[in-house]
Amino acid sequence: MPSRSSRKLYPRIKRLIGRAIHRYDLLAEGDRVLLGLSGGEDSLVLLAFLAEWRRKTPFKWELLAIHLDMGFETPEDHQQKIEALAKYCEKLEVPFKVEFTNYGKMALEAKKKKVSPCFVCSWFRRKHLFKLAGAEGYNKIAFGHHKDDIIVTFFLNMCYHGELSTMLPKQEMFKGELYIIRPMTFVEKKLISAYAKAENLPVFPNPCPLSAETRRAKMERFLNEKLYPENPKFKGNIFHAIFNCNPEYLPKW
Repeated sequence: MPSRSSRKLYPRIKRLIGRAIHRYDLLAEGDRVLLGLSGGEDSLVLLAFLAEWRRKTPFKWELLAIHLDMGFETPEDHQQKIEALAKYCEKLEVPFKVEFTNYGKMALEAKKKKVSPCFVCSWFRRKHLFKLAGAEGYNKIAFGHHKDDIIVTFFLNMCYHGELSTMLPKQEMFKGELYIIRPMTFVEKKLISAYAKAENLPVFPNPCPLSAETRRAKMERFLNEKLYPENPKFKGNIFHAIFNCNPEYLPKW
């Protein structure tokens, strides 16, 4: 249950997560859900609400938190993080597992060859989760992507790839054998940050040394510092437009 300091935030976030779960049928009887727990506030908050959701749903489903060590941190920093995440999961009564990788090192090496380190890191991380889900019988992977991520991805794909697309609340993989779900699709980042602070969650910074230099980070700064301040309705209107596409007024090649 939420603390006194987060009682106003809790029902708002719960309602928005519930809207995504019901609208896109994100959870069902017998689901086995793998949640990527990075240690950032997004995945920590999502885990808290899914753990609560699991206790209250009228049907049974399983939840496992998985942390992929990317190999960026020192052994001491990594140990501190693992202990904190394990304690947090224990409090929520959610099983916790750690997988060790060298994907961070591989991504940094790729940069030297002028290959996108973010692509390499993301590709190997997802491949690892897909393989783990298949091997252990999990049919869904939950990510902590939120409303702001949906918008940023839309702009990145438009500006860098020349297409109108973004993250989906529910994405089918491998002909339906696996689904990626994003229960926080309708939740703004500021709500997540406020809740994590109010609940004093064990938030750890992104250990990647390139995190502030990525295209995503730069696009986030552009939107938050340049575009959104122009009009308080811009963010809401952009998000609504993503879900309100009118193909009749979009020309084709």
